[in-house]
Amino acid sequence: MEAHLQLRNDPEIIEAATDFAFKWGLNAGLPRDQALRLALAVDELVTDIVRFAFRYEEGTFTLRFERDLATVEVTARELGAPFDPAAHRYDPERARNDGDFDGAGLHLIRHLVDEFTFLNQGREGKEFRLVQHIPNEHIAERTSTAPPSAADEPEPDYHLALATPEDAEDIAQLIYHTYGYTYAKEALYFPDKIARALRQGDKFGVVARTGSGRAVGSFAVLRSTDSEIGEVGEAVVLEGHRRRGLMTRMLEALIDEAQRRGLHGVFGEAVTVHTISQRVNQHFGMRSTALLFAVFRILRFKGLVDEYPQPVSVIIDFRPLVDIDRVTAYLPAAYADLLERIYADLGITVDTPPASQPARPPTSRIDVHINYRDRHATLVVETFGDDLIEHVHQTVDDLADEELHVIFVDLPLDDPATPESTPQLREAGFVLAGLMPLFHQERDYLRLQRPLVPLDLDLIQTHSDRSHAIKQTIKEELACTMSDLKTG
Repeated sequence: MEAHLQLRNDPEIIEAATDFAFKWGLNAGLPRDQALRLALAVDELVTDIVRFAFRYEEGTFTLRFERDLATVEVTARELGAPFDPAAHRYDPERARNDGDFDGAGLHLIRHLVDEFTFLNQGREGKEFRLVQHIPNEHIAERTSTAPPSAADEPEPDYHLALATPEDAEDIAQLIYHTYGYTYAKEALYFPDKIARALRQGDKFGVVARTGSGRAVGSFAVLRSTDSEIGEVGEAVVLEGHRRRGLMTRMLEALIDEAQRRGLHGVFGEAVTVHTISQRVNQHFGMRSTALLFAVFRILRFKGLVDEYPQPVSVIIDFRPLVDIDRVTAYLPAAYADLLERIYADLGITVDTPPASQPARPPTSRIDVHINYRDRHATLVVETFGDDLIEHVHQTVDDLADEELHVIFVDLPLDDPATPESTPQLREAGFVLAGLMPLFHQERDYLRLQRPLVPLDLDLIQTHSDRSHAIKQTIKEELACTMSDLKTG
């Protein structure tokens, strides 16, 4: 869910923007004190923009409000005078002795919110990002979490129904009893987050119950925010009810519901700590399209791995839900054969126009998505400009303080500038991740990635022939850079 405000650099808009931020925070799930802190941070930021960004001229700027299951984010973008936060660091002693409060506004903002990031977008201006984490009650804090008996029950008559907010606690308990504290997506341990996501339409799911009404399985689709696709996951069946076809029945119901809701495709993020989830995805008609490094933090996996020694990578498995026979795609030479084979796995023929070098505008347009919890960022190229590589370098530098594990760059395959830009990004340290079908505005993207932490590729397990091939391509690209990263 997003909201966009276009504002003038007029002091009269400060109060209205602050009030909107407070109400947005409350509606997104922040408690009153945190919503107030977010509003105060927005007040300080908007005040600074109005006072200093356009000192000698009239101007406008935007505020973008976003929220997901775990966070509320406010992004301010403006095209005012150039600014370097590093040159305006608040010094309490200087303020006390000399009355110089330079940098005090930014210092205050950092203390009001959980995350504060500045991005220099060059000719596209500057971005200031404020993030507040949504607190919720953990399922372990509730009293009704006694584990069910592990003994197999007589096979009952199961019935399936679409999940409702009233099912949230049962879903959280299913995750808790099955995975302990080892499930990668922490939001599933918070019934309030599950209920909010179901209520707001961010996800939909299926719950399987016995004739007595006991929840024994669940499966969900988390809708993407910028494309008509959804992530299939959060699948769980209690021990004693497995190998009875519940997973298949739930997924079939989910696929039917996804098509009814107009989704163009579904995908899964299968962890590479083991191949179980990858095998499940393949069994249900999904096909491997990408290998993404370091997507989740270091985790334990109940019954499988006591502690995985590096951030967890995932395989993207995709299944179209609409008929796509052919696509036109500009494939970079280094990856053309592999990408054509990935498309063929999806039942899609690729038409590849002749290489061309179209005229570019001077400025690139890049949308930056930051996952603060799991420490990765995705740079989605919306418009290629002459400054693309410079822009990417600047963004990477701006994100240096975030201690990220990996940075992804998504390039649209329907743009003839992608083949020309790919070698430049490879020289900048980016390697293949794979194909991201329909991932942004129903367009196909080539994803590249730049790992920022050492990774042992032998610990990354792949199942399908195509995921093996993707991993091998990446391994060859990293033959030199990974050894430098480990020793550096």
